Amino acid sequence: MLRIGTSGTASSADVVICGWRDGRRGRLRTGVKLVFQAGGGVPDLPGLRVCRRPARGAEELARALCEGFDVVVAEPGDPAAPVVAAGLWHYGWTAGDVGPLAGATVAGLALAGLRAPCVLEVRADGGATIDGGSVPDHEVTAADVLAGLAPRFRSGRYRTPVVTVPFASVRLAQEACSRVRIAPCAGEPVYLAPSGRVQSV
Repeated sequence: MLRIGTSGTASSADVVICGWRDGRRGRLRTGVKLVFQAGGGVPDLPGLRVCRRPARGAEELARALCEGFDVVVAEPGDPAAPVVAAGLWHYGWTAGDVGPLAGATVAGLALAGLRAPCVLEVRADGGATIDGGSVPDHEVTAADVLAGLAPRFRSGRYRTPVVTVPFASVRLAQEACSRVRIAPCAGEPVYLAPSGRVQSV
């Protein structure tokens, strides 16, 4: 399981990532990672390894996390990138894991689209649960999440350098008050055309 939360300070959109594995083979990887947006404030964090060179996109963020940095600064861009990067770091997803990458992309967009701090749990298959229950008087509904996602899918798809997500594959369910389940999504792999632009396969 991978747990991701936002604290959303005034000067920076920050993400806290805590990863752990339950009942999986291989080395147990745990730890708290912090992702801050470039241009915002990065507090003094003694004892933590800080990568101050801004990372662009999910792959660069994941590379910094895998290299052991505890704090990474992200360039503005794809709002889903921190969540996708966390999945790449924690679960070891590769470019061929289009389903999990698509699910994490939707989960990341959902988290970024909510105004109050929330907690996101992402599974290895890319499915996720978003929970706003820790914030008093703040209720997260499937309708809220869908309203936050819709503007990102105006063309019917959301494209990133690692995956394209069709809006038709997004499925949400209200699990409990202030708890929304995001089902695993279908994803489409991408490739670079001769022009250098990302296109769907």
